[in-house]
Amino acid sequence: MLPTDRLVLIDLENVVGFRPKPRTLRARITALLDAAGPHHHAVAAYAADDAEDDLTASALACLNVAPLRVPPRPDAAETALLAHARRMQAEGCMLFTICSSDRAFASLTNGESAQVDVLIWEGQPVSTKLEQVVNHVRRLPRPGAEASTAEPTMPTALPDAAAPMRYREGRPTRQPLDRLTAGLITGIGIALGHRLADELLSRRGKSS
Repeated sequence: MLPTDRLVLIDLENVVGFRPKPRTLRARITALLDAAGPHHHAVAAYAADDAEDDLTASALACLNVAPLRVPPRPDAAETALLAHARRMQAEGCMLFTICSSDRAFASLTNGESAQVDVLIWEGQPVSTKLEQVVNHVRRLPRPGAEASTAEPTMPTALPDAAAPMRYREGRPTRQPLDRLTAGLITGIGIALGHRLADELLSRRGKSS
């Protein structure tokens, strides 16, 4: 790696959550990568018991993030990310973006001339020690809640406008006719019925 190459380290449970839903993972990882800007590669560490039941690795791969699965024990994700960072330092990497508020990442600056930036969410507490030793801490707006799956509502009709269509279970149904319209239709039907009856009686009278 070149000294100008940036490495993004993502502590998944710290900034995304434990076993996040795919939509939440995509939204938050995308926001973090966009904020990090151009980078050589990104790595995300997370705990998982069963590799066969792990959907997170595939979701991260689709986002061009290398998954680092670790056993579920304290500080395992941070330890794996720091080990990778130090290997990249040995290859010449000097620019790091840490997506975590954990104090463990403060050690990345010890005795090194590396430039370390931190990305976390607004309102998320960050370790005082970490904030003191890194070059910059940037707080991002947390991506909103998942889109609602509730039934869509129709816009309110203007005065004297035709009654809007309502949606139920994906099939359009029309509003019942108002009294005036129903009365007109009924009156027209009665008038037509009388006219047809008169013509039939007139024909019978002529034929007799």
